Amino acid sequence: MKFFYVSMLVIMFFGIVLVFSSDSNRTRFIILDSNGEQVSISQIADAAESADVIFFGEKHDSKIAHTLENELLHILGENYKELAIAMEMFEADNQDELDEYFAGEIDEKQFEQKVRLWDNYRTDYRPSIEFAREKEIPVIAANIPRRYASMVAKNGIVSWDNILSDEKKYLPRKYKFLDNDYKRKFIATMKDNPMMKSMGKDKIENIYDAQCVKDEKMAESIADFLKNHNGYKIISFNGSFHSDYKLGIVQKLLMRMPNLRIINISTVVVPYDIELKAENLKDELDIADFIIFVRESQKINDRK
Repeated sequence: MKFFYVSMLVIMFFGIVLVFSSDSNRTRFIILDSNGEQVSISQIADAAESADVIFFGEKHDSKIAHTLENELLHILGENYKELAIAMEMFEADNQDELDEYFAGEIDEKQFEQKVRLWDNYRTDYRPSIEFAREKEIPVIAANIPRRYASMVAKNGIVSWDNILSDEKKYLPRKYKFLDNDYKRKFIATMKDNPMMKSMGKDKIENIYDAQCVKDEKMAESIADFLKNHNGYKIISFNGSFHSDYKLGIVQKLLMRMPNLRIINISTVVVPYDIELKAENLKDELDIADFIIFVRESQKINDRK
């Protein structure tokens, strides 16, 4: 479901962050662990001590998710000197520009001109980037350049045969298209998209394969960093579908480094009228180790 922006007031109360919307005093989110127990971001940070990689699965248009991932990053950044951030929002061929910005070789204006930034970069991701710069936390441009994923979505993986050899360094070195729960969940999620109804089976397969090569590249980016930086902990910012149920990037990473200790966080948007209590949300608890349930900001009938 689409998340609607509202102005928010964030307060701390007994270690639990409560966010209230401008249209009511109803709690806007709750965080539960996989047992249905309510937890705080600081408790997730405590659990992260035993993890090598923490996947924060966000909804890209959720202000609450962005606020919480930035809060978690601040705690981890203060607690661990050897911490890195892997971000879906940056593509591998922009790694040099990221590194130049962090090294002070280019200024922020030049950085924003050179890098393919998401539309919500300044409001939602810039705070994490600037904190990382301040704390000298490496940022991994983890994603595959979008043009290569688009090639697969349009014409299948065979389209990569025409890529110049010096550009192949941005592709995952290995990839596999699994016919598993991830594929079934992907197709089930996409079936309500009006565009999908007019597509043939081959086209749908191509779109799934494009999703997979994104996962492969992000998993490879994380694995490569860990192999070259012993003792580092990584927090990954990515869309929740990429790491829900520990499929997607998580599964692909474990295929490369099976002994990694991983925890995942997911953001789930629930209808406005659902009361945010554990007993109402128990069917979703298998998605991740920690689930942020975010309430839609308006009733359907109140939307304009």
